[in-house]
Amino acid sequence: MEIINIGNRVVNNYIISTDKGYIVVDTGYAGSYSRFLKGLKEHHISLPEICYIFLTHAHDDHAGFLNELIRDTKAKVIMHKESPARLLQGHNSYEGGCSNRLALFFVEIMGVLGNKRHEFPVVNIPENTFLFDGNPQFLREEGIGIDIIALPGHTADQIGLLTGDGILLCGDAAMNGFPGINRNIIWIESLPDYKKSWDRMIKSKAEYIYPSHGKPFPKKDLSRFRSKLEKIRLYKVLRYEKYSCPGGSSTHL
Repeated sequence: MEIINIGNRVVNNYIISTDKGYIVVDTGYAGSYSRFLKGLKEHHISLPEICYIFLTHAHDDHAGFLNELIRDTKAKVIMHKESPARLLQGHNSYEGGCSNRLALFFVEIMGVLGNKRHEFPVVNIPENTFLFDGNPQFLREEGIGIDIIALPGHTADQIGLLTGDGILLCGDAAMNGFPGINRNIIWIESLPDYKKSWDRMIKSKAEYIYPSHGKPFPKKDLSRFRSKLEKIRLYKVLRYEKYSCPGGSSTHL
């Protein structure tokens, strides 16, 4: 089973080759579709060969050109059951906070230089979408030896893919690079769920973790840094407060 990465330095865009066709994992930022098509061409992959689109979670750097890929393929879409409502909002959730001070500084700077509200095009979910609720295992039923695994914490709708040869594509359940520390992602909606997802990954049959941000790393790194999760405190981004609901409660994205 071959895994190709046609992403960039900011976010990975994995494509899995299977006997049933290609699985595209996530759809980058809005405006990067032409770059994606160029990457397909470089790897001699045509749009009709894409049979599945797997969304790890509904964030701006993962669902950016989902509409275009749905429009231009007949691929079946796979996402968590909570993702459709978030995709209709057209922006990320502000629940939770940054996992360290460096991440907080980075998010604040990015807010000044880039997409302040982390918006993305609203996505209308096609009829052939499979909504994962823990059971059944859609890809297994399709004859593909890949398990879908729930990995909430970064977001409530975060899911990943565990291949039969020990590779776990974890989305943003972990990270390998700046400004993450100790393989932690920079934004966490629910710290208790995030810890449980790390435990699930550690107990899984995975040997290597393929994150959406940064290079793949051995699963043993998660065990090595697991104790660090107990010291994490979440830092709120103050500029998000003006996007909150009346009364100060955070809006869902």
